Amino acid sequence: MTERVGEGKVYQTLQYMSRIAVWTYFRNLKVICHAPIPAEGPLLVAGNHMNMVLDPAMLIATFPHSRPCHFWALARFFKIPVIGQIFSSAGVLPVDTKTHSNAKLFESTMNCLEKGGVIAIFPEGTSYTAPHHLPFKDGLSWATYEYLSQQTDKGIPDPSISIIPVGITYSTKNKWRSDVIVEYGVPILVTGDDYREFQKDAKNSVKQLTERIAQGVERSTINSPDWDTANAAFEAKAVLFGDARGVRLEEYVRVSQSFINIFHPDRCNDDQDTYHEARNDLKQKLLIFHDNLRRLRLSSLDIRMYENKEITFFRALLRWVSTWSALVIQLPLFLPGIVVNLPIYLLSRMVNSFEKYKESVAQDKLAVSLILAMPLYSTIVYYIWKALASGFVGFIVALLLIPLFAWYHIALIDKRYDMLKQVIASWRVLMAVGSSVLSDGKHAPQRQELEDAAHLRQWCLDNIKSLLLDLAHSGDPNASYLVEYGKPLFEPVTPAATS
Repeated sequence: MTERVGEGKVYQTLQYMSRIAVWTYFRNLKVICHAPIPAEGPLLVAGNHMNMVLDPAMLIATFPHSRPCHFWALARFFKIPVIGQIFSSAGVLPVDTKTHSNAKLFESTMNCLEKGGVIAIFPEGTSYTAPHHLPFKDGLSWATYEYLSQQTDKGIPDPSISIIPVGITYSTKNKWRSDVIVEYGVPILVTGDDYREFQKDAKNSVKQLTERIAQGVERSTINSPDWDTANAAFEAKAVLFGDARGVRLEEYVRVSQSFINIFHPDRCNDDQDTYHEARNDLKQKLLIFHDNLRRLRLSSLDIRMYENKEITFFRALLRWVSTWSALVIQLPLFLPGIVVNLPIYLLSRMVNSFEKYKESVAQDKLAVSLILAMPLYSTIVYYIWKALASGFVGFIVALLLIPLFAWYHIALIDKRYDMLKQVIASWRVLMAVGSSVLSDGKHAPQRQELEDAAHLRQWCLDNIKSLLLDLAHSGDPNASYLVEYGKPLFEPVTPAATS
């Protein structure tokens, strides 16, 4: 088989490591392709960039046909020992942001495309934590037209190239065992006609293409005008559908974006919208609910069982005992994996506490895991080998047992991790309720806040259903989609009468 552009040993190693990283860090990965992506020929790829090193790792691990991707990266990374050599060997191309002299970058990019390679770029230029994507820079658009220019100069009558927009969405990007969706959008075809328009007005053509690219990526990502709208939409989704896994991953982006569109400030403040007051009132209540949960360190799912029930000390104690007992019963199954990996978990926890930038947490956790895993698992191999009376066969058996042990740990950990979170949540509820018992019935703000949150959740649930049904009947496409998606949840509800 012919080696593809950039498919050397270093890239193959990075591809293997990226797939292991994705498998160990994330619980679920969903790859969506809205159109066939060519297995060969030059391609440009544009993705959003919310999670530092994990974003290129996601493309390396999931790109269709396992095609090697050549990334643009800041030139300063190439000056770091070892990292620079790895980048160069893996086909990463340096971007000079200091002098802005990128003739060499474009030359390398054109050479790669000429050989039928894939150039992958994050047009925002940096990683970030924000409710929406950052403005896209024009570098990819200039590179596109440079390629068409060179093809035209070679006498190709009607050159073209496709740009693949990619949306990478993390359910909780800094949390271990969260979910991720990689969505490859419909290719943006840039043709000879576009190049002829570029020759007439280069800057305007570049800006228009950058806008097309941004819109392509935006269709596959979640974007909110502000954090309040994003938080209100998140809580509405959690109240209606449960936790993150209450929504199918293939619908996660659209469900989230639909709620954001419903609570968009333009809609909430539009006097011409019949339901603008209902939208705004519900949004404000959801934000209060969000703040209550943050102070209580609970999720909407944690207090769902207390809706329409008195939160008594006995009920809270029974809940904690039952969750703890269920975890203890299964403890022997996953205890060996926990004990072996405990140093990794503890140090990763420290990283999560001390890392200043949220977009760097996941990569730091993975780096710590890799650094600790090598000596840790090497030690395990050594002791297994010694236990098997040494020898070559014993060494091979020890090596084979390590991936089996890792698979066993990952296979068991998810459900038990959820059980542990339930134990912690039920303990926090018990402490909140117990605060009033210890104070002999006197004012206990934690218990009051817990009861208020439970009542507010039920109010929000009823009003979410009512508002969505009313909006759907009025023809709102976002509400219509949500009602259709969650159809069984709406069957008992009658739309509120409108005046």
